[in-house]
Amino acid sequence: MRQPGCWVPEVPAREAQTHDGWIEYLADYHDAHPGITEDVLAGALDTDGCSPYEWLVEAIPAASSTVVDLACGSGPVSRLLTRRRVAGSRVVGVDQSAGELDRARSATPSGLLVRARATALPLVTGSADAVVVSMALMLLPPLEAVLAEAARLLRPGGTLAATVPLRSTAPGLPKGSAFFEILDVLGQGATDYPETLDADGLAERFSASGLTLGHDDTGLFTRTVVAPDDADRVVRSFYAPGTEAARVTEAVALFRRRVEAAPVRVGYRIRRLVAVR
Repeated sequence: MRQPGCWVPEVPAREAQTHDGWIEYLADYHDAHPGITEDVLAGALDTDGCSPYEWLVEAIPAASSTVVDLACGSGPVSRLLTRRRVAGSRVVGVDQSAGELDRARSATPSGLLVRARATALPLVTGSADAVVVSMALMLLPPLEAVLAEAARLLRPGGTLAATVPLRSTAPGLPKGSAFFEILDVLGQGATDYPETLDADGLAERFSASGLTLGHDDTGLFTRTVVAPDDADRVVRSFYAPGTEAARVTEAVALFRRRVEAAPVRVGYRIRRLVAVR
């Protein structure tokens, strides 16, 4: 639903085709690998021993009585929010992947889960104190439509908090990190997400959708890979649209051999965006 007074741009035909390709790829990927993102990122920690999920939850006001976990995946953020919720509060997880929702339901049988797309949420206007989006905002085009839906759900003064990965080559990863090496072996070094959020003008895009971007932080989270099976999991957790299965298998084999020789660190630079309606 379009937020009154919000600008939601037309998507050019070529861009729409690219977006549709990503959407189809992501649907197949997450149904085939439910929970893989959580399995990898839950073990990536900052210097305080905090995971990206815990870092994101820190940005949600503790008194929030209703929180919508948009693109909830297997539910790591929903579970963290549920553990700390106050009496009478609730967390609603939303995702378009049946596989991910099945995994989330298995982990939290009593959780409230909804299958829907981020641009058309079957939830009541003004029903949420907070909306949280973990590692997905860059995959949900068009951004303005998703932000407008989040703004529609939020009560005045409500919070939107999101994390997105940084794939730029700017310094910040630990020395020897295998992050870009894996991307290059997969042939994804120059691949952009559907929404490139590290470009200028992001605050204006939030504002056009009825949200004020207040905080924009960057965190570094590192996972040390020591077992061949974990090496397999880490490589397959990288999105690789258009990459042939044989090349993914080759990348897994190369990384497994490296890990068998010595532990390997994989660093993830992650950006946390916090906005207010």
